[in-house]
Amino acid sequence: MRPLTAAILLVFAALLGCNSGDGANAQGSGNADQVDPALYLATRHFDERKAWKHLENQINMGFRVPGSSAHKACKEYIVADLEKYCDAVEVQEFSMQLGGSDTRMWNIVGRFNVNAPRRVMLAAHWDTRPTADMNTKASKKLPIQGANDGASGVAVLLELTRVFSEQEFETGLDLVFFDGEDYGPGLDMMLLGSKYYAASMPDSEVDSYNYGVLIDMVGDSDLVIRPENHSSRSAEIFMAAKALNDAMGYRVFREAGALTIYDDHLAFIDRGMHFYDFIDFEYGPDNRYWHTTDDTIDKCSKESLKAIGEILENLFLKFPDLYAPEG
Repeated sequence: MRPLTAAILLVFAALLGCNSGDGANAQGSGNADQVDPALYLATRHFDERKAWKHLENQINMGFRVPGSSAHKACKEYIVADLEKYCDAVEVQEFSMQLGGSDTRMWNIVGRFNVNAPRRVMLAAHWDTRPTADMNTKASKKLPIQGANDGASGVAVLLELTRVFSEQEFETGLDLVFFDGEDYGPGLDMMLLGSKYYAASMPDSEVDSYNYGVLIDMVGDSDLVIRPENHSSRSAEIFMAAKALNDAMGYRVFREAGALTIYDDHLAFIDRGMHFYDFIDFEYGPDNRYWHTTDDTIDKCSKESLKAIGEILENLFLKFPDLYAPEG
């Protein structure tokens, strides 16, 4: 492991901050005369307008509930976009008994540098919840649009796929889209795709990953990402993202108010991987939009997609070797 100490990250943040530009909620500042700008300039290739279009396209398909025509259309959309940019695209099909019938589901992977011995995983889920169980009693059986809870993470990863296709890097990168995360209603019928994917990985593949990052509910117009307790073994991932957040002039990552979240990252933590969940679980006042029919596109913003997209872009390009083995 090659841990990044807090001191190193603070130095990096100060240096990178001298060249930060416009951010989602703030603007960076610094003395550009103190360092060579070429050495510390943040890359800003992420286009929030393209990400927003991916968000809109998913919403326009309808409810992406496993077993539906919209779900199948979304799978085909993700695969087609990955095939434009990735070195390889894989679709892992599996089936589950959902609603009394055998339902086909798919995990989707876009890979860069397929033969690289060390890898990083960026992941999100792409399905939507079939029931708005947090609605009032009369409307609990309605499906949700899933603009934030599902579509936002997919939109960010698809735009990052384009971004990374135009960059040069040696570390392998896998962008993974999990199915069946949100089926429910209970945890026993959630996180289905990530559990299946993690269980199918041979030990050698598990060992090849330096780390992974899961993004979930990252489109909220008031985006705030806090430490996640299940991910605490991999705190350097959050520290690096927070340093980038500060240096680039954002106010998205906050050190206070840690959360404990049951999400797709758990299956990989159980396999021994370093994995962190970047999630905003403060969706509206008192989290009132979560798992309701109010999870709609008007609650999301381009600025939030830009913030998390640029931070992830720089996290991978600048810190691909977090937790890489020594030597």
